[in-house]
Amino acid sequence: MDKFEIKEDTNTPLVLINFKTGNIKLIGSSTHSKPEEFYPTILKMLKKYFEDPAKSTKVLIDLDYYNDTSFNYIFQLVELIVGLEKFNRTQLNLEWYCHPEDRGILDDIKMISYQLQYPIKVLTYELVG
Repeated sequence: MDKFEIKEDTNTPLVLINFKTGNIKLIGSSTHSKPEEFYPTILKMLKKYFEDPAKSTKVLIDLDYYNDTSFNYIFQLVELIVGLEKFNRTQLNLEWYCHPEDRGILDDIKMISYQLQYPIKVLTYELVG
């Protein structure tokens, strides 16, 4: 398998795991009413990627909104990804985009970074005019 992809819709983000290039993307909103039916498949595919990861892995997270139940799965997803580098399986570049004034997402990123003892690179959108 070269890649795993779930297309974005109104309640779920775009998910892309490219097994060859090591690019992983989570983009959009996650307001799924039953994330327990959505995220386990992604976690399973990440574990499959971890069996033979690329030399370097680039992760892009760009979620404009997620609900509390989705956040629990997002935390698990980031925890798995960070584990790859902690066990010297890949060189990780983890970037999380967000709005510069979104205190909720910025606080969540700080909390995840603190709990996992891993520096997440936060990139904010440039506000125009």
